Amino acid sequence: MPSALLAGALTLLLLFAGTAAHASRAGTVILSGQECGYIMLNTGQGQVLLKLIRGEAPKPGDRLEASGPLPTSDFADLTNRRTQEPLTVWVDMVDRSSNRALGRYGQYCN
Repeated sequence: MPSALLAGALTLLLLFAGTAAHASRAGTVILSGQECGYIMLNTGQGQVLLKLIRGEAPKPGDRLEASGPLPTSDFADLTNRRTQEPLTVWVDMVDRSSNRALGRYGQYCN
């Protein structure tokens, strides 16, 4: 019986670890400026400011998925889960602790 309990606990731990890793690679669109081309994304890394380079602009509430963490000042390929369409973006800022990304979004889109 203890081995079955241990196996069950290990399975739950692996499932949780997989979910946590997956969550850090996906984010929810908070703001998407159709006219300015910037996207504000809420992720496990914090708020991320993206410049849309290629693809259809996502809508607020869309979930975007990356193949890995989003690096600042670099290009990244994402997939919009709602449409299954690919996006290429420039990662302008990853803001882990404050509202700097939101302020910069306001500067770019107003």
